[in-house]
Order: sequence, then C-alpha cells, then structure tokens
Amino acid sequence: MIIPFDLQALVTASDGKQCIISTVYVDVIKILTSPQEALADPEMQGTIEMIIDCGAFCGDGVGEFLSDVLKELQDWGFVQEISNGNDSYWVLSPKGLLLKAEI
Repeated sequence: MIIPFDLQALVTASDGKQCIISTVYVDVIKILTSPQEALADPEMQGTIEMIIDCGAFCGDGVGEFLSDVLKELQDWGFVQEISNGNDSYWVLSPKGLLLKAEI
C-alpha cells in the first residue's frame, strides 16, 4: 500500500536508546473503527470529542487541528464521515481498515 506520509520513525534519543515516534495520523487511525462497529456501538463513533478523549489530545484549537487531520485522511481515502441524521462522526474506510491492520 502506498501511504502519502511517514507513519512512524525510529529515532535515537540523547541517552542512546532507540524510540519509535508516531504521528497524529497513526493515533487517529488506531482510534477509529469500521462503520459497522460504530453503528453497533455508539461509543465507537469517531466524533471529535471521542478522538480527543481516546487520544489524550489537549490544548487550544485541538478540535480544529483534528478536523484538519481528518480531512487530510479523507482526501487520502483512509477515513469517511458519516451522518446519522443528528450528528456526524468519522470511521475508517476499507482502505483505512487495511492500513490499521498494517500498523
């Protein structure tokens, strides 16, 4: 699968230990689930608030930041936005589910 960004990087800390650094894209993909799971369990519906809580994101403008990240992931075909009539939430697309399985 061709991925338009680096998912993770192996870096060496100043004390010589190697660490894996992740991206917000990986964090969001790990949090989201399939449309079927989200429909079956409303707590799995990827609202911005749910993503903030599950990913321990915080700070001013975090909601707007995550919205931008989700739009990018949508442009790349990894997530899709679903509306249940009252609210919208995010789930993984079939391509996103494959990516989640790889990471």
